[in-house]
Amino acid sequence: MATELRPRATMKVSSKVAGIVGALFVLASLFVTEYYPTQKALLWILGVVGGAALLFFFVAERRLLVRAPGTRAARHGANALAITLAFLGILVIVNVLSIRHNEKWDLTAQKIYTLSDQTLKVLKGLDKDVTVTAFFSDGSEERAKIKDLLDRYADETPRLKVKYVDPDKNPALAHQYGIRQYGTTVFEAGSNTHRITEVSEEALTNALVKVTREGKKTIYFLTGHGEHSIQDTQRSGYREAKKALEDQGFAVKELLLLKEGEVPKDCDVLVVAGPTKPFLDKEIEAIRTYLDGGGKVMVLLDPQVETGLEPLLEAWGAKLRDDVVIDTMSRLFGGSYTTPIVTEYPNHEITREFRLATFLPMARSVDRAKSLPEGVRFQPIARTSSQAWGETDLSNPKASFDPGQDYRGPLTLAALLEKTQGKGDDKTESQLLIVGDSDFADNTYFNFSGNGDLFQNMVSYLAKEEDLISIRPKDTKPQPLVLSRAQAATLFYASVVVGPAALVLAGLGIWWRRRNL
Repeated sequence: MATELRPRATMKVSSKVAGIVGALFVLASLFVTEYYPTQKALLWILGVVGGAALLFFFVAERRLLVRAPGTRAARHGANALAITLAFLGILVIVNVLSIRHNEKWDLTAQKIYTLSDQTLKVLKGLDKDVTVTAFFSDGSEERAKIKDLLDRYADETPRLKVKYVDPDKNPALAHQYGIRQYGTTVFEAGSNTHRITEVSEEALTNALVKVTREGKKTIYFLTGHGEHSIQDTQRSGYREAKKALEDQGFAVKELLLLKEGEVPKDCDVLVVAGPTKPFLDKEIEAIRTYLDGGGKVMVLLDPQVETGLEPLLEAWGAKLRDDVVIDTMSRLFGGSYTTPIVTEYPNHEITREFRLATFLPMARSVDRAKSLPEGVRFQPIARTSSQAWGETDLSNPKASFDPGQDYRGPLTLAALLEKTQGKGDDKTESQLLIVGDSDFADNTYFNFSGNGDLFQNMVSYLAKEEDLISIRPKDTKPQPLVLSRAQAATLFYASVVVGPAALVLAGLGIWWRRRNL
């Protein structure tokens, strides 16, 4: 009798194994369908094997399945099944609602999963369709990364059409686009084409700007007087600033005014970045003529430097003081007293919604004339806190505020002067932006906190590219925490005084109590 049951027992075990294997294979096929839809062969194998195993289980256990509904265990199982199905139904409903009403929350401190203000501004301002073709290998980490980014872009505008191509599976299309390496993304808008090989929000947004812009604005940097060079890759160079402007779609050139004799007609913005030698009279006259004709000039002058441009600035109603701005808050961040920090900005298009601190090493303050020339408007762009002051005794290594001699904060470090001349068709609007420091935009400080953003916003405003004025995409580098004087004092006393004092008092209390037991 026992020998007759062995085949049945063996078959019963085999059917149970088949049922488990079949269920696992079917679940695996569902996983592959969701996350690896291109793996057709694997999907077929899992589906066929899983289906055959489940079929064998149902045939082998048909008698048990027929008798099972009447048993007590079946009733309990039916209840459990009903609860499970109800739970799954709730999950399905929640999933459908989440798809129809898609909401996301970025809980990271640096908002690394939130598109920057500039990216959102560029996407909402698209007035033409842009096709993005990403050439990445299926299943690669880089493909998943760029898909996550482009999905966020596509959520903001219907103008963006995205498709992904595996160069190995579609070599004809890769050859048509001239793809030479994996990870190339091609942007197309009308007849404009631009390609990138970097996967970052900054690269994607800059590519969108380039491919949708008609023509290029030209930014000239003056040379010949010891200015920061846009070709210099050393600490004091302006190569980073040049690259950032080119990424925004600007053409960036150098101008030797002594050779040219005048500012070129195609100059949209003229930048004078930290000259150390005086200008000749005819050079100053060329700049004056350019301004009077509706030109846009950005002048960055450091302390203790005489350039000959001072009378021109005063004629516009602004004066660069002969001081060095001292800011005691700088010591809280390991900096020098001579590096003023700007955390609050006057209301202006350049700094609207600007929430980053900027650091200006060795800056001088900009003073407004008591009476501005006719038609000139003066607008502060960046100011220090009230704790800063303008030190005039530069020979004293231990600087301190001297009432009546030094300038009390808040001090203006950057100011915009605008002049409207003429009427009707002859109407021109000239702009002169003055900054009391040039080092804040060099290679050393350009990518530090908000320095680069502020510099680019200034240039974009002067170039009449208002849609580029914003906070640009950032990587996840740590940003300094800027505290007010009161906040810093509170943090100091709480961590250095109150905390240790509480521990000492608690210890004394315990000692006294034990002594009197």
